Amino acid sequence: MKKWFLVMVLAMMCVTPVSAESSDKIKSAPYVPSGCDLSKTTICTMEVWLAHKHKKNKKALRQMLKDRTIKVLRHTFQFWKPRGGHPPTNIAIGHGLSAVDARWVIEFALKHNDRIDGLVHERLNPAYYVAVATSAWDDKSETKITPEQLEQLRDPNLSTHEFHALYVKLTGERAVAQKFY
Repeated sequence: MKKWFLVMVLAMMCVTPVSAESSDKIKSAPYVPSGCDLSKTTICTMEVWLAHKHKKNKKALRQMLKDRTIKVLRHTFQFWKPRGGHPPTNIAIGHGLSAVDARWVIEFALKHNDRIDGLVHERLNPAYYVAVATSAWDDKSETKITPEQLEQLRDPNLSTHEFHALYVKLTGERAVAQKFY
């Protein structure tokens, strides 16, 4: 008798519909990696490719991220080969970053990678993720931008919502159909 009761309760739980309201809450809660304190920074994971000339500054660069309480992994910084040319000049920013942190990433990329002329589509990145000079995505995942468009993103008056709305507008990713892989 107890077994049948338990089976019935479990069966009812499996077929009970989820309300639209609770379904939206489930979808809108982005994954936060362990060890990521969002009260200090919204950047949880950062990957950076830099020109070989920056390799001598690796300790200082790692310490700079640690000072901002950004999780620094062994492979956070990677360096282009000495004769490998220039690393990509793009950035990837997740939708969970604050505008302040996103602008800091832009300034970091400009200082250490010379320029930014590409944005990786936001929806391809985890919420609290940043990449500078990434080659992990194909050409269809990135949109070229002009210096004027980059200046729009650097505007300190943009709120977090406005920053991400502009980022998505500049990438044009809303017009690109999401594919099922």
